[in-house]
Amino acid sequence: MDESARAPLRQRQDEAGKELLWDFELGPPNGLMRNGWSRNSLKKGDKVVVDGYRSKLATDGANARSVVMADGRKVFAGSSADSPATQ
Repeated sequence: MDESARAPLRQRQDEAGKELLWDFELGPPNGLMRNGWSRNSLKKGDKVVVDGYRSKLATDGANARSVVMADGRKVFAGSSADSPATQ
């Protein structure tokens, strides 16, 4: 069973002016809380920057590694990209 959190995020526009919807995979909820997240960390309309790895299978999917919040805080996504083997 996949316990990872998913975060659908909208990118304002691509190069052609089309709005995009990305599906970022984050770590499990308890891992997100240990990494500084709370249920109020993101609100609809917040502008964030996500660093991660694009999916090989889904053109609109990615594994998030970190998120820079609207206030400038960098919070780790608790994903498999944070494992010691990839750091």
